[in-house]
Amino acid sequence: MPQPHRTPAGAGTDGHRVRSAPYALVRATVLTHPAQSPDAAGFRTLLARLQRIERRLAESAAPLCDDLYASRTGHPAELHRDVVLPLRRALHNGREPRPALLERLGDLPERLPRLASWLDLRTRRTTLLAELAPAAERALAAERGALAALCREPALAKAVALTSADLLRAVDRAGTGAQDRRARKEEPAVLRYALRASTKTSPLSWFTAVGWGPLPQDPGRAVPAWGRVPLFEGPLRPVVQPSRTLTTALTLALLDAPHRRAALPHRITSTARTTEGRAAYSRDRTAFAGGRYLVAAEDEAELPSTGPLTLVTERAEDPVPLEELTGLLAGALTGTGGDGRAAAAGFLGRLAEAGLLVPGSPVPPQDPDPLGRLADWLRSLDAATAEDGAPAEDAATADDTARAEDAAHAARLDELARLTAAFADAPAVDRPALLAGLSHRWAEALAAAGRPVPAVSAPLSAVSEDVVAPRPLDLDGFLDSGDHETLGEVTALAELFDLGHLVRRVVRDRFVARYGPGGRCPNPWEFGAEIADAWEAAGRLAALDPADPLPTGTAALAGLRAEAVAAVRDALDGDPAGAHEVVLPPGLLKGLGDRLPDWALARPLSYAYFLQRDPRTGRLCVNQVYGGWGRFTSRFLDTLDPDAATEVSRQLRRALGPGARPAQIRPVGGFNANLHPLLVPDEIGPDRRWASLAEADLELVHDEAADQVRIRLRRTGELLDVLYPGFLSPVLLPRRLGAHLADQPHGAVDLRPLVPRGTRPAPGGGQVVHRPRLRHRDVVLRRRRWLLPPDVVERLRADLAAGGPVPAEAAARWRAALDLPEQVFLHPVAAAPSGRAAEDFLTRIGRPKPHLVDLGNALHLRCLPKWLSRHGDGAVLEEALPAPGGLDEPARAVELVLEVYRTGRRP
Repeated sequence: MPQPHRTPAGAGTDGHRVRSAPYALVRATVLTHPAQSPDAAGFRTLLARLQRIERRLAESAAPLCDDLYASRTGHPAELHRDVVLPLRRALHNGREPRPALLERLGDLPERLPRLASWLDLRTRRTTLLAELAPAAERALAAERGALAALCREPALAKAVALTSADLLRAVDRAGTGAQDRRARKEEPAVLRYALRASTKTSPLSWFTAVGWGPLPQDPGRAVPAWGRVPLFEGPLRPVVQPSRTLTTALTLALLDAPHRRAALPHRITSTARTTEGRAAYSRDRTAFAGGRYLVAAEDEAELPSTGPLTLVTERAEDPVPLEELTGLLAGALTGTGGDGRAAAAGFLGRLAEAGLLVPGSPVPPQDPDPLGRLADWLRSLDAATAEDGAPAEDAATADDTARAEDAAHAARLDELARLTAAFADAPAVDRPALLAGLSHRWAEALAAAGRPVPAVSAPLSAVSEDVVAPRPLDLDGFLDSGDHETLGEVTALAELFDLGHLVRRVVRDRFVARYGPGGRCPNPWEFGAEIADAWEAAGRLAALDPADPLPTGTAALAGLRAEAVAAVRDALDGDPAGAHEVVLPPGLLKGLGDRLPDWALARPLSYAYFLQRDPRTGRLCVNQVYGGWGRFTSRFLDTLDPDAATEVSRQLRRALGPGARPAQIRPVGGFNANLHPLLVPDEIGPDRRWASLAEADLELVHDEAADQVRIRLRRTGELLDVLYPGFLSPVLLPRRLGAHLADQPHGAVDLRPLVPRGTRPAPGGGQVVHRPRLRHRDVVLRRRRWLLPPDVVERLRADLAAGGPVPAEAAARWRAALDLPEQVFLHPVAAAPSGRAAEDFLTRIGRPKPHLVDLGNALHLRCLPKWLSRHGDGAVLEEALPAPGGLDEPARAVELVLEVYRTGRRP
């Protein structure tokens, strides 16, 4: 069972020993969510009473319909036809009876007690609605005052300034308490971003701060309300970086100039696959289409395997100066007749034009100051040219022009670096102008280098900003021994429903089919497309698609999954349409880890649990389960206390076990969050100037002893454990890296198949899919969810829009009908997959971001119709645990990222 590493692991087996890392990352909102005012509390109380009455009215409808049907013999046929039947139809269809109909009931309520109770509930509802009208006005004013206070916070202004100048102006107006028509129109968007700043923990600028701290060796009782524990004792520090997308795009543009390319060492684009006298290479070309992403286009090039090509391939595995390579090739061509050096230069030029011989980067990919380093390199070109002596007149003119251009480019880079450095301390009011100036100068720099920004480009994202707590945090009381123990038990369940295990087996079968048992692939790039296809095949298998046969060795895994699903279904007490939660049966997880297949347990594994604590119940709530191995800590390590990087590095080596040979791969891909320190001795990269291992050092093999595909070091035969602690999705990186990025594919955990689903009718028609909460002990693994199809979303939006400035009655009716909690998060529905992984990924990140909806908050109810208009293709409501609204004192949202490590089972 997991404990901080220095604490004994407790009960367990050699097959599934799980320990927590001795530290945790913390993500917390810089701002606190405001406490509830008395006026807001009064409105919330009245609305809760109304919702209870609506629920009782809805629950009594069916029994009352039966009573009305059975009452036929107690009154005249005319009364039954003209009054009772229309009333019964209205109740059955969920419609409001006409007032004239209710006036003609006569003595029917005296004879039908349920009808009398139903009428009494309606009277009470009418009274409540009369009280709610003025209460809503007071609550709306109070909530607008709380929003205005949040909008006056410098942290919120700084964060939204990074998002949009128009949004910053809207936040500024809201902070002044503006009451005009424009302020009302902007209110839903302003509130959404204020909620982002006070209830969401995804790192971005001054919305969320990140810290790190050691966990106590002997954890005591956990503190229920993390959000009220002092976290940031010292000042927070902003860390601003120039956009690596723009930096890379500009570097590539500068390398279009022959004199700059010639000044750099060159390398062959990849190792060569040689068959039947022909050599094939993998090549990729990075393009900038505007916005914030680079696009890597890949293909294979094949040409006759000649002596000169073989020489270049062998000598240019490591970057080599062009002059040196030209001389080597010219020497080999001596005796062929003609000018050997001219022939060599021409051959190398054709290879470069074809993208087979590529210049190395003038700046290390992970350099902390890429703009300054690039400017220095350009100035070094000027110095080198000046030392060449007096050339011919036309060459001198060309050299002068090149020197002037290089100096101008260096000056632009210096200015970009200066403006970027000034951004961190700039007040919010100055940030839009700074960003606009940066975007303009980046566009100028790219245009001057011959690569203007496309006319249809998305806005340029010139900087990234993270906010960190540089001192270690005190995490005493955040987790207790019971939490560690429960998460250790859950880890076996996470493994069972982890797509990564299926990916590894699909990769194994495809590799063996192509190279045979014990086979060897000397060029890992050539198997990259198979890795990408394996992810898609595994996704179909996880969805139980019968079109795909089970990979080798996964029948037992599929059997365990089916067994777990059946056990949870049997443990559910009642219909999943109305059940609040299902608790894992006590025996399900006992020994589950040891029942996983040997191939699944052979290698060590790590998960990162994203956790929050619900202060009302004290329960731990799991937000996500992703892959571990330092990934979610690595992005911040260079900016945190130095002990953090030391501890993470130590934990990685400890978890891999004695004798392991770890290697890290750190592709940036133009993505700032992929910048992180080297945590193990070896790094895999394309350029041996910056990395100790290159593509030519590695091969893919089928390790027959463990029946797995592994990356092996050619010269020693050692199997590598390759770690990719980057944030950029592998689908946006070159496929040729697939084997390296997927050496530890775990972390795609999906517990949805475990949770039964049911449907319940929505007001006015349509069906809503409901999944109950999933819990193990005091840990919530999945929250309750409601899937609203497009027609239901539109009907809900229409009901709310027709309900006046604060649609309390409509909200209470829908909450009662769907059994919604008071506070939920509004999510977009998942888009249908296109089959193209990169496009699907970009579609997902472009959809509306989840945010809190407090159905007991007058201002939220006013904004909800506008928020729903962003979800025309359906919406998902997820219960908010913890629920930040309605608290008696301010609290920030706090999320703990805890890594756990499962040891590997040695054969």
